Amino acid sequence: MKKILVNSTDENLLSLLRSQVTALGFEISTIDTNQHLAEQVKLEKPAVLIIDFLLGDDNAAAVCHQITASPDTSDIPVVILSDMPGIEQTAAKAGSFAVIKKPMSVELLAENIMAALLAHKV
Repeated sequence: MKKILVNSTDENLLSLLRSQVTALGFEISTIDTNQHLAEQVKLEKPAVLIIDFLLGDDNAAAVCHQITASPDTSDIPVVILSDMPGIEQTAAKAGSFAVIKKPMSVELLAENIMAALLAHKV
């Protein structure tokens, strides 16, 4: 079973994603801090990483860049969740695979996860 790692400080969002990702047939792992995210990604090697854009003092673009720039994790597609307007260009520069606008639909989430898996042949 492919694992999806979700990084968010929003417990409501984490709960929603747990149920949605599990319903799609994936194993889910969550982390509510970005402090140890790079280490967690290296350890778990998820098929897809989903990051909530606002992560305390950091933002998902910085975290995404750290993940996609590392040789150990550059093959893991990163999907960013955000309700901020105009985030797509910033996310693309950071190396994200996709941006999903919040509130998101299960269908859009599923489409982006499957597209990331196909594009990265995971």
